[in-house]
Amino acid sequence: MTEHNIFAEIQEDLEREKLEALWKKYGPWVVIAALGIVLATASSTAYRSWQAQRNQRLTSALLDTTKGSADDAKNIDLLQKFAGEYPGSVQADLALLQAGAFAVDHNDKAKAIKIFDQVAADAKANPAFRQLGDLLSVQTQLDSGDPAALSARLLPLTEEKAPWRYSALEDQAYLALRAGDKAKAKQIFTDLSQDARAPQSIGARAADILHSLD
Repeated sequence: MTEHNIFAEIQEDLEREKLEALWKKYGPWVVIAALGIVLATASSTAYRSWQAQRNQRLTSALLDTTKGSADDAKNIDLLQKFAGEYPGSVQADLALLQAGAFAVDHNDKAKAIKIFDQVAADAKANPAFRQLGDLLSVQTQLDSGDPAALSARLLPLTEEKAPWRYSALEDQAYLALRAGDKAKAKQIFTDLSQDARAPQSIGARAADILHSLD
């Protein structure tokens, strides 16, 4: 099996499963974490109460935005409109990330990249959201973007305490493989497969790809 074929095979996992799995796995966690950050930094009991009520209201409104709709294009518009109505809120960032995911499902990669980049560039967004925007944008471009540029963009996400570290490292390995740097790819996959802290799915996938490369 050639390296090109190996990379081609993992695209389906990256585009259909990995993006969706990342969103499903971390979406609720990010909401809870973001709400916790907001509440923890509030100094006034009254303000905390007001902020908690506002977050509950906006979260409920966000969940209702695309409820019962199977039209991806319509959902994207609705979510972008929601984000525009509540700029600077946690829910606005979540709405844009979800809109980007819908765009990927709709096979509109250009729109997805634009939306993810918007979140990544938002100076008012929580750093975890901004990094998630970077990660999802890179993942959407894995098979078409410049490997060196994308790998450089992932570099800050691979730091020890970065929230999406292991996904970013895995993507760097895919980019190295695509760029023809098999040695670098094998080293990253080896590290991931042996790192007990790495998510089980990433470690197992790294081990499988190492086996194919060998």
